[in-house]
Amino acid sequence: MSIGGFFWVASVIREFGNLPWAISILGLQIFSIFGQPQFFIFAPLSILLLGSLGNSKLTPFKQTFLISLFFAFLYTGLDWILPKLFMDTLGHCLYLAKYLRQSADLGGAPLLTFVIFFVNFSLFLSLKKRSKPQWQLIGAASCFLALFWLYGLARYQSIQKLMSSPTQTLQAAAIQGNIGDFEKVAAERGVRAAATQIINVFTQMSDEALRLIPQPQVIIWPETSYPSTFRHPQSALEITLNQRVEQYVRTAQVPLIFGGYDQLGKKDYNAMFILSPEGYLQAYHKNILLMFGEYIPGAETFSFIRNAFPQVGNFARGEGVNTLEVPIASPSRGVIKTVPIICYEALFPSYVIAAARQGSQLIINITNDSWFGKWGEPQLHLALTSFRSIETRLPMLRSTNTGISALIQPDGEITHPTSIDRKEILNVSIPINQPIPTLMTLWGDWFGPFSLGVTLCAVIAIVRFRWKNLRLNLTTVS
Repeated sequence: MSIGGFFWVASVIREFGNLPWAISILGLQIFSIFGQPQFFIFAPLSILLLGSLGNSKLTPFKQTFLISLFFAFLYTGLDWILPKLFMDTLGHCLYLAKYLRQSADLGGAPLLTFVIFFVNFSLFLSLKKRSKPQWQLIGAASCFLALFWLYGLARYQSIQKLMSSPTQTLQAAAIQGNIGDFEKVAAERGVRAAATQIINVFTQMSDEALRLIPQPQVIIWPETSYPSTFRHPQSALEITLNQRVEQYVRTAQVPLIFGGYDQLGKKDYNAMFILSPEGYLQAYHKNILLMFGEYIPGAETFSFIRNAFPQVGNFARGEGVNTLEVPIASPSRGVIKTVPIICYEALFPSYVIAAARQGSQLIINITNDSWFGKWGEPQLHLALTSFRSIETRLPMLRSTNTGISALIQPDGEITHPTSIDRKEILNVSIPINQPIPTLMTLWGDWFGPFSLGVTLCAVIAIVRFRWKNLRLNLTTVS
């Protein structure tokens, strides 16, 4: 499973560690051990429990049905509680299933994992004895799947109706400049020339965007598109860059959302900024950092770790969940309350939900996937990210350096995806509605812990039942 979904980890290890392919592939194998830890616990538990659960006075149908439910809860609970770097689960594979994915607004991707596992495990138990398939269980699993499909159909239609008549629309342009690695450009042209080239590319493409019909009311540049700390210049070059961006926004008379770096005291932050034509600046600092990409565990305590991997970032964590107000350029003045999400943070349902609860109407996600190559990670990252829109029923505009930029609708539909490694302007009309209540926004990421709780209760009940029978048998024998 890890090789199928995370084969790109080997190329990342080779690129950033400057290691030979043999060691990089070994690194992928080591990652695979820790990347899907649920299998190593579920497999022996299933073998141990499957035999003990089979001894009961229930009918074959009731027995196998309850066994399927138990193991579906067991797998889902383990999959939720065990740590994963990318928060992936089986349910994410339904991101293209137009109706089934809608159930994610009830229990997130873990609920879809439960559905997948229950249906497949029911079929497995039904067909295990090929001479006599359990048609009742096959029928029950089919009905179970049909219920989720019907819910998804009804929910999809209701969301489509809201999207067709939004309370307002926001015309926004995401600029994909196809510049993902500042260090590489700097090595080729020098730091000054590289920084100037990056700002030139983004301002020129923004000018092109402003000539489009309809004209965007806000411009978005992706993560780290501003190659320095904004409004904290420490050199003549940084002063020049700062002035250029400030002057551009004043002249264009359009708000600019962009990724860059911020500095408070001695701490550096990966940041998202919103700059208005009047010069008003809002800043959001990334809170959930990517291990071995933006920080190294133990590097703050042991300097030799930091010195061994100078290519890895050393960012501080932001203050936590926050919302920003995006000012809208003419003709419709006003502000839109927005969830700011930077790259890796989009994989965490609870984090986005906490911000959505503050009355947000839109998710802005800026990302830099250029570190991970063209194949595998960009597609996977986009698929995982799309579930945040389903869970909160908020549209998301995703702006990336090298692709894939896209508009994700509240029904999870990924629209207007850009190509990878190409300069593109994504000019889209975003439907804005009042927040749509969902079970996920009310209860949070609840289905994973619920599954674990059901499993533990079931195990306790089984143990007590077995112990009671054992004592009864011992008393009878005595």
